[in-house]
Amino acid sequence: MSAGFGNTAGPGMMGTLYNSTYEIVQSDDYVIITVEMAHDARIIPLYGSAEEARANRRPAVLKQWLGDSVGWYEDGMLVVETVNINPKQMAESSVPITAEGRIIERFERYSDTEIVYQFTVEDDNLYVQPWTAELSFHEMDGEMYEYACHEGNHAMPGMLAGARRLEVEAESGSDDD
Repeated sequence: MSAGFGNTAGPGMMGTLYNSTYEIVQSDDYVIITVEMAHDARIIPLYGSAEEARANRRPAVLKQWLGDSVGWYEDGMLVVETVNINPKQMAESSVPITAEGRIIERFERYSDTEIVYQFTVEDDNLYVQPWTAELSFHEMDGEMYEYACHEGNHAMPGMLAGARRLEVEAESGSDDD
């Protein structure tokens, strides 16, 4: 599991030690999954079937950082299939995969406040067989906040002023310790 700032938006959505909040919004034609950590967002077009979704993929030459995701519903469950995932962004991810791999995600409403999330990784270049992980997403009280580190950090001017003073002292050779 990634404990740093690697990909948390998926595919293969596994949170980090903090800021692991997801917001899922659906329109008639798209599902948008936004993650609090580093504010990644996936915009997934929806189709009537797996066949229609696969037939409407982007050309392979148009590589997206988080891959080419398409979605459809099967028996009330949202299914999202992603291919052409950029292996560079997966280097720090929870789910290592090559450009030839495929991830299939399933989102099933378990209750009014819980979604069961399952993803299956298929990549013959890395794994001897497909593997699946499952976890639950629970509704959060309150809102998801923008991932912003220093916009409200009022200590920053003082820290920078102190560092500039140390630089000047180092250049002049003074040592006021």
